[in-house]
Amino acid sequence: MSNIKDRIKIEMISTGDEVLYGQIIDTNAAWLSDFLFQEGITITSRHTIGDNLSTLIETLKERSLQNDILIVNGGLGPTSDDLSAQAAALANNESLVLHEQWLKSLERYFLNRGRTMPASNIKQAMLP
Repeated sequence: MSNIKDRIKIEMISTGDEVLYGQIIDTNAAWLSDFLFQEGITITSRHTIGDNLSTLIETLKERSLQNDILIVNGGLGPTSDDLSAQAAALANNESLVLHEQWLKSLERYFLNRGRTMPASNIKQAMLP
């Protein structure tokens, strides 16, 4: 009998123009791929998509038909080019909703560091 880990198809999608154009090295994807491999979980492939909402939406739709799990690496920050949550929502015909509990966690994170959370970080509590 085969292990369920052997039957699950997992793909990683990294986002960001800075990753796509080689301006930064995607150490997060490399670390996570190695971690999963060391745990006996293999991914089928990795893709890198730039900061283009329509391309990201289409990629999520297409790749979700080929895989059981999509891991999206990047694009969850507070800036305007962070599009992963919005793309995931739109790819599934959903909208983003403010999650109060996550917002409180973000506010606590800043408070514990003696800082006021910038309003731009509210975007990080908007989830499909």
